[in-house]
Amino acid sequence: MILIFFLFSQPRNVTGFSSFQTEDTLSFGKISISGKSILSKKEIEKLLPEAGMPFSQEILEEHINRILKFYVDRGFPFAKVFPMRFRVDSRSVSFELYIEPGHIQKIKKVIFKGNKFTKDEFLLRQIPLKYNAVFNEEALEKSIKGLEKLDYIKVDSFQIIKSNEEGCVSLLLYISEVDRGNLIGAISYSKNGGWSGKFSAENKNLFGSGRSIELKWMKEGNIYQEEFFKYTEPYILSLPLSLAINIQHSYIENISNRTSISTGISYSMKKFTISVIPGIENYAQSGEGSNSYPFFGADFFYNTNLLKFSYRNKWKREGGWIMEVSSSLLLFHFNIDLEYFVLTSREEELLFFKPIRGYPGVTASRGLRLGIEWVNKLGQLVIYPLLDTSWIQDSWRYSYGIGIKVNKVSLEYAIPFDESAVKGRVYITFNGFEGSKF
Repeated sequence: MILIFFLFSQPRNVTGFSSFQTEDTLSFGKISISGKSILSKKEIEKLLPEAGMPFSQEILEEHINRILKFYVDRGFPFAKVFPMRFRVDSRSVSFELYIEPGHIQKIKKVIFKGNKFTKDEFLLRQIPLKYNAVFNEEALEKSIKGLEKLDYIKVDSFQIIKSNEEGCVSLLLYISEVDRGNLIGAISYSKNGGWSGKFSAENKNLFGSGRSIELKWMKEGNIYQEEFFKYTEPYILSLPLSLAINIQHSYIENISNRTSISTGISYSMKKFTISVIPGIENYAQSGEGSNSYPFFGADFFYNTNLLKFSYRNKWKREGGWIMEVSSSLLLFHFNIDLEYFVLTSREEELLFFKPIRGYPGVTASRGLRLGIEWVNKLGQLVIYPLLDTSWIQDSWRYSYGIGIKVNKVSLEYAIPFDESAVKGRVYITFNGFEGSKF
């Protein structure tokens, strides 16, 4: 907390004070420093208004604020600055700045208020401020930004509290906990393809310790099924590194049965997250035996207010190297996904499954899938168009449709491009339980 004290006093021996009040006719004159400045006067003088600069109270306050910031960032949060002894002539205002820096303050403890679920011990690990370190507001601001990288924590305000012990302060941070997890599901039906379903559950702050867990399940009739599990352990050795364990299984009837397990390390810095994920995959093709081989994955994530971008590469060793690329882009109100663009050194076709809205059955082919959604919200009711496309068996397939969302439930109707409007597919999607203690 920066305390600013202004004491504008008129010395008895000053004449022409009316001209002092006419700021547009005056400029800054000589400014001297008095008091126990402690810190370098030469550095402080660099923060003063230059002689000849037009005088105004706003400019004076701005430069005094810089001086106070200079002290705050060097361990003096209770410094005071008094402008005094004004001397006014017909052209300039000269005066004295009296500085009371107070005692240098060291951090005794950090206190959190408002965290009903997240543990203090975990929050302290996110803050680089050390016990008995000299107070530094710049370091505190960086710590707050670091805390808010946890997207379920928001710092509302902070307060510096004087301790009973001379030269020591406590930092009180008022925080709010926002959504820690969610449960998302979808179910659809078509006369030709039967029932399909997809469910995803996530908690980003398991047991209030910053651990995360993610579960996904997907089923397309009796033809396809996929399960996914991911567990993340945050901050290895108190570094901005996290350890993730992934287990994934997918089954396509009469085509393949694939299981993989991987573990990797993620490094987070400001708005970037980079992950390195090696693992082993077992692949069984219909009518043939199974084969196990290593793979290597790399993920990249970037997040700003208007842009979220993720990119994933996966290299496999299966009778030749195969590279799979996936990416997702959220720009303004549009969400664009590009999944499984495949480069392979093998001649045979690579099989993968990514259903297109509106199409029943298996999507098995070398190629890619591209989806675009308009995600703008219009009050309680959201109406959004759908467009889905995939390169399958040397040709493009498209689907289009419309979605309506009220609160947490969406109703979508997707139509294959080569079918009539009555042969579309209905999807019911829900997104709820945000902030639950799953």
